[in-house]
Amino acid sequence: MDRDLNLFDILQNSTLGVIAIHSFILGYNNVAKHKEDRNNYPKIDYLFFVLPIVYDYKSLKSIKYKLDTSIEENKELTLGLQNKAEKMSKQTLDSLNMGFTKLIFKLNKESYTIELTDDCNKEMTSIMKFSNETIKDIQSISKRLGNIFAKRDEKKIQIELNIRF
Repeated sequence: MDRDLNLFDILQNSTLGVIAIHSFILGYNNVAKHKEDRNNYPKIDYLFFVLPIVYDYKSLKSIKYKLDTSIEENKELTLGLQNKAEKMSKQTLDSLNMGFTKLIFKLNKESYTIELTDDCNKEMTSIMKFSNETIKDIQSISKRLGNIFAKRDEKKIQIELNIRF
């Protein structure tokens, strides 16, 4: 992890949370839009597990190098994930609030999914350029995590991550 961003800076930065959640939604959509049995956007419940995974340095590095298999192989990644998600729910809600306020996210009230507005339906890197490696990693891993969630059914996600929605 870069030395210019410490854990406190990351956890307190709602903008970074918006970037992570946006990337997750984008990654989810890239896979789900090609599946007939799936909503094109993730359920709001899924988003509460994004920050606890991508803000954990070991998880971040594990997913960066192993992608799909990291969830199955790295049991440390899932250890206490439900509890971490509950503790970090304020950061997730703050990031969602900022995303709604800045018209990045929109709620589909019928399916309780979080969608991206038309203006923000592309990678944030095409809008902003990041020089910090940690931010780039969080963004790319969040997108990969969205891909993983879209490829698996809800039961499998819950079993593999040892979580409940």
